[in-house]
Amino acid sequence: MSAKALLDRVQSRVAIGELEAAPGEYVRLVADEVASTEPLSLSQLEQRDLLLAQALANIDDLATRVMRIELEHALANDSSIATPTRKVFASTVVGYANNLGLLEDRARDVAARGRAGDASGVARAVVEAATRTLNLREALCQPVLDLVRQVARAAVVDADKRAKDRNLDETWRKQWSAARRELEALAAEPARVTAPWSARIATYPEQIDEPPPEAEVTFADMIELD
Repeated sequence: MSAKALLDRVQSRVAIGELEAAPGEYVRLVADEVASTEPLSLSQLEQRDLLLAQALANIDDLATRVMRIELEHALANDSSIATPTRKVFASTVVGYANNLGLLEDRARDVAARGRAGDASGVARAVVEAATRTLNLREALCQPVLDLVRQVARAAVVDADKRAKDRNLDETWRKQWSAARRELEALAAEPARVTAPWSARIATYPEQIDEPPPEAEVTFADMIELD
């Protein structure tokens, strides 16, 4: 099963519970899909970067679906928040990750306009649905970000080696230098992966990375060679 297929099969609260019980399965599948036993070329680094970014995007798509399912359950006996508004709350739930209070205020206002008997209770139900959704999203996202950091850090050494390889054309060395700097940045801030690789690479000024100067051969070295 692919990582995306694992998320795509979540279409019910039962399936949500199963994923909540074993969120690590997702990052395991993602890791399998980006694994490599050989150093990657520049194009392969970019492709892996894209796969990791898509793995995070797929989680946000899942969050929208999970929020919709949770709202259907939480508001099963409520008609004050109509389907179009529920869809809006579901599609924007990620944006409320750091401001659930705003979501609660908006849900309360909508419920009050919809003549809910207990607008505050309806709003709390919306926030509870969002909380479960966002907790699952975090449980899936953080391991993927850790994977981004891990693979980026592992690729720095090879990128640095190629950037300093005097046998390579300078054009390639400059590209590897930029790649090395971006890999270092990813290792420090893995969330950068959500922006296109090419756009991030373009922000680095061209530079040639020189290897340490070779040690001069001394008279004593020459004697030892004899």
